[in-house]
Formats: sequence, C-alpha cells, structure tokens
Amino acid sequence: MNRKYLNRETKGAADAFDGTQKEIYLEKTPSESSAEEVIHVLGSDIKDVNDSISAMSKQIVAQKARIEAIGKKQKDFDADVRAFQKNMSDPVTGSEFENLGSEFESDKIIKGISMLVENEIQNRITNLEKQLDYEKKNSKIFSTGIEETLAKFLLVEKNLKSTNHKLEDEIREKTAQIIRSERLSAIGELASRLAHDLKNPLTVIKGTVQLLKHNNNGNIDELTKRRIEVIEKSIFRMTHQIDGVLDFVRESPLKKETSSLNEIIISAIQTMMVPSNVSIFFPREDIVFLCDPHKMQVVFANLILNSIQAVGTKKGKIAIHASKTEKDLLIAVEDDGPGIDPRVLGRIFDPLFTTKQEGTGLGLASVKNIVNQHGGKISASTNPTIFSIKIPLY
Repeated sequence: MNRKYLNRETKGAADAFDGTQKEIYLEKTPSESSAEEVIHVLGSDIKDVNDSISAMSKQIVAQKARIEAIGKKQKDFDADVRAFQKNMSDPVTGSEFENLGSEFESDKIIKGISMLVENEIQNRITNLEKQLDYEKKNSKIFSTGIEETLAKFLLVEKNLKSTNHKLEDEIREKTAQIIRSERLSAIGELASRLAHDLKNPLTVIKGTVQLLKHNNNGNIDELTKRRIEVIEKSIFRMTHQIDGVLDFVRESPLKKETSSLNEIIISAIQTMMVPSNVSIFFPREDIVFLCDPHKMQVVFANLILNSIQAVGTKKGKIAIHASKTEKDLLIAVEDDGPGIDPRVLGRIFDPLFTTKQEGTGLGLASVKNIVNQHGGKISASTNPTIFSIKIPLY
C-alpha cells in the first residue's frame, strides 16, 4: 500500500509502499489532532507495512519452490523422452520435442493411453460382474433361506392342523364317553333296582319248580317234564341277565386268594345249563394263580355261555387252553361256532352292545372290567372265535 502522509504545516511528505499501489492522504490540522495522534497512526501504518513485506517474502519463497519443481519435472520429462527414443529400433533424428511430436509417437502414446483406459474399464467391468455375482449368490442364499423357513412354517401349520383334528376327535370321543357313562350310570342305577326286585321272585319260582320236581319225581308225564325244563331254562336266562347287570353295576374291590383255574371253570359251568350237543374241554394243566375267584367265575360263565349260544343246536365244542410265563397266566377260550362278524369285532366289549335279541350287552363289558381290575388284558379274534386273556399270576 502506497501511502503519503502530508503535514499542512511543514508541507512534507513520507512515502511507504505495499503491493496495492494505492495512495492515502491523511490531512491533519493543528486543531484536529495532536502530535501524539500522528505518531500513533504512523506506528500502526509501519506495522502494517512490515506485515505486508513478510507476506510477500513468503509468497516469493513459495513461487521459487514451484519454479524449481517445474524445472525438475521438465528434466525428468526430458530424461523419459530420451530413454523412449533410445529404445526405438530406428534412430531418432531431430530435437527431443520434434520427435515427441511426430505422428508415429503420438499414435503410439494415444494407443497406450487407450489400452490403459480400456484395461481400467475392463477391470471395473470385471469387478462389477464379480460384485453382481456375489450379490446374486447372496440373493439365492437368502431366497433359499426364506423358502426353507416357509417350508418349516408350512410343516408346522400342517402338524398343528393334524394335532388340532386329533384333539377335536379326542374331545368328541371323550364327550361321547362321558355321555355314555352318564347314561350307563342312570341305566345302571335303574337296572340295579330292577334286578334286586326281580331276583327275589325268581328265587321263589326256581325253588318252587325244584320242589315240584322232587315231590313228583316218578309221577311227572313227559309233557310236564318238558314244560318244567322250559321254565328252568327261562329262570336261568333271567337269573344270568340279572347277575350280569349286577356284576357290571357293582364296583366292589377284589378279594384275591390263591385259586385253581379248573375249579373256577367248574364253578362257572355249574351255574348254567350246558346242552348235550356241546362238549367242553378243560386245560391240560391246572394252574394256580392269585385272583378273586368269584369274579373270575363270572368271566368264564360269560365266555362259555357266549360260546354255547354261538354253537347253537349243532354239535360243537368249546376248548379252554391255559399256559403260563414267569409272570403271567395266558388263557384262551375257543369255540367252533360261525365266528364274529369282523365289522363288529371292535365293539363287542362296549357296554350295551349286543347282536342277540335276548342279550343285555353287558356280559362282555363285565368280563373286560373284571380282567382290567386284575391288571390283565382281553382281546378277541374270529374264524375261529378265540377270546384271549393275559392276567398276572400273582
């Protein structure tokens, strides 16, 4: 900055220069300023001038460094050109800059640059393709993961639906069982009362018939004898049905004792009328086991009576087989009747189910209950009809 300080009194001037080449005139009158103010202003301006000179010095140093760097680059460039010319097969004539500017050299440089650009572009394309392949692979993995997850969800949904259907079936079955149990409970209570009410008159009738037979043993004609037999069969059938109802309704605890299998079978046969056309075969081995003999007698009475009814009027046989293992007694009651209809085989142990007009449908249900009470199992098969029992020995 070029400043001129003028003192109107002395008419003198002081010059100071900076890069701006401007002139500033300070005009002071004795009335406007004092000598101290002039000195203060001059000191401040001198400081500004020194700062400007320092900044210009730094700029000169930086500019000198740039010039030196350009010179070095020029030398390096000349060295590279000379090396390039030396590697050429043909001798190079002319100055370095003339050879550098020739058409051949220009084409070669352009080709080199083009190759570098093409290589760079190709590298970028290759990298992009790799990145694309990587993303596709990750996308496939992600898609596969989603498909597997969806498949698992579908499988879970299918299993839940299947489980739900099973639970619904079980609920329906349990509900039906509860309804049947309630009905059976009501029927059982009524049947128990009726059985007790009927059993006493039947006992009187049975005793009267036996007394008539005993008192008129030699004086009964054939017709009267057949009529008495019909009465006895009817009494037996009614007594058996009443006992069946009572056995099913009563839930008395087991009174176990060591018992003979053959004695139980004999006691069961003595409670019924076995027709002459039916033969009963006992087990070859009389096995002793722990049981409630009265309830096991009910089991064999029902099974043998079912076999007698299955054989009918034709000549037939009932075979009772028995064997044992270390822990269990195995019993089989077999007859040569027509067999059980396979369509109803799974229902024969259900309460109140019967295929006979005179049956109550409680006989086999009572048999199953008694066997279950003993901790055993019973099953049935057909053609031939076999009732199989597995019961603990002790």
